[in-house]
Amino acid sequence: MDYSIRPATSADVPAIGQVARETWRVTYAQTIAPHNQQRVLERAYTDAALAAALGAPHSWFFVAVDGQQVLGFAQFLRRGDGQGELARIYVLPAYQRQGIGRALLQAGVNAMAREGIHRCYVSVEVDNAPAIAFYQHFGFRYHRVYASFVGDQLVQLLELKTALRALRHALETR
Repeated sequence: MDYSIRPATSADVPAIGQVARETWRVTYAQTIAPHNQQRVLERAYTDAALAAALGAPHSWFFVAVDGQQVLGFAQFLRRGDGQGELARIYVLPAYQRQGIGRALLQAGVNAMAREGIHRCYVSVEVDNAPAIAFYQHFGFRYHRVYASFVGDQLVQLLELKTALRALRHALETR
């Protein structure tokens, strides 16, 4: 597969929203009620919300593209404590397990390293075994479990963390 990773632009916003809608239905089909999925998509993945995310300070937003088609995206943030966070990463189901998630993660790691960030966090639903395995493969380890509402549903989340140096090494060697 021939794809590239680049910073997202405002022209990518509609396609990013489409990737989110497709991946959320598959990823959370068994764990987040459809009406709550819809609430999140209508709040966080509107054109206006995504445009704001693209322009947010201390944020890096990347897309994986094949020609003009957006195959996936990832957003990384500098947290208030100066550490990094992978806020969201999604790849279209038909293109998963082809290295796109890894490439998006690499782009974010490089961006955070240039800013002097030394640690990265990510939160994932405790029942999302494929995502947990993906992060653990690259050296993320348990930090804590906490609960958060998704719409009117309380969801248990697992927060993982890793040192950026270790993450860079894992991305290069695994």
